Amino acid sequence: MNDTQLYKQILGISSPWEISKVSLNTEQEEVNVLITYSSQQAPCPKCGKICSLYDHRQARRWRHLDTCQLKTILSCKVPRINCPDHGILTIETSWSQAQSHFSLLFERLAIDMLMTFKKQSKVADMLRISFDQMNYIMHRSVKRGLSRRESKQQIKHIGIDEKSYARHHKYASILVDLDEGRVIDLVENRDEQSAQRLIEQGLSVYQRRFVKAISMDMWKAYMRVAHNCLPQADIVHDHFHLIRYLNKAVDQTRRAEMKKLSKEEKQPLKNSRFVFLSNPIKMNASYKLRLIDMKALNLETSKAWQIKENFKLVMMTEYLNDAKYVLSAWAMEAKRSKLKPVIKVAEMFIKHSVGILNYVVHKITNSMSETMNSLIQEIKYTARGFRRYENFRIAVLFFLGKLNLYP
Repeated sequence: MNDTQLYKQILGISSPWEISKVSLNTEQEEVNVLITYSSQQAPCPKCGKICSLYDHRQARRWRHLDTCQLKTILSCKVPRINCPDHGILTIETSWSQAQSHFSLLFERLAIDMLMTFKKQSKVADMLRISFDQMNYIMHRSVKRGLSRRESKQQIKHIGIDEKSYARHHKYASILVDLDEGRVIDLVENRDEQSAQRLIEQGLSVYQRRFVKAISMDMWKAYMRVAHNCLPQADIVHDHFHLIRYLNKAVDQTRRAEMKKLSKEEKQPLKNSRFVFLSNPIKMNASYKLRLIDMKALNLETSKAWQIKENFKLVMMTEYLNDAKYVLSAWAMEAKRSKLKPVIKVAEMFIKHSVGILNYVVHKITNSMSETMNSLIQEIKYTARGFRRYENFRIAVLFFLGKLNLYP
């Protein structure tokens, strides 16, 4: 078997495509494979009609999988046809897609390696291509994956959250499919216009009709867009964000109390911030002992902490009417405490009680969005940050969008 026959089998080239020459360039460490087209006719890339050849384009080069330690370069003067319906067009090649400088197999390898190693510069060095070329493959694969998404797929539960992607308070709004555990899309900024663009960009008109519930913080911009774009969907205020508000109230109470106490009275509260902010279920033994001691002292901070923990009973309630009663009783308890930070949060919760109580109906949280946020943070860390928002979006969708990326 000679070289041309070998590469014909390796590349899967079939008539009328032919391998006409294989040459070795030792200086460039390349194997050059010349491909020619032997017929005078070819199908139109748009309609498939068999048409006569018009001419040949200038020679193009494509990077293919390495041959041993050498880069394999495919080159070809791709023919153009003259279609009576669509005019003069370049025909499709079997080894690559239009406007790509890489073979199909090389792109697949690059995508697999990037999924494994996560870092574009590292994969680019391993494949002996530039960072810009690696970034180009990444952008192409995400664009391809988004075009393949099924616009008729029903999505019932979604979450909207924000994530900073650069310094100076630059944020992105992120739309997450809570059931499938994937990022649907993201847009720059977190205002009302951005959130509306996110819904319209991420969900088809058909899909919007089937959304049952949307989990979010109490951010007014997100709430307004949800009412306007998804009027049939219930807003569910995320459990984790609610606890975050209560944790802040507990910490504000602790800080205020520290200022009022004498030096001796402050001792139990010293370095206690994380004791009060920790989840009791996951709390270590030393924290548990400290908490028991501080509760025995009847401190204001201990009262605030207990009110925070009592709020969890609302989220644990099985029936809506019971949840309404528990929330009302909790709010009364919070107001009787006379602790200003706690009362402020309680008033806010009553104002948004519908969204809080909707959790009892749908049992969804933004925990998946929070998980995505932590994974996005890893992407940011690995990439050492992003100068351009579009590169950030592509990276998030590449790794977390569950897209069909392969050519």
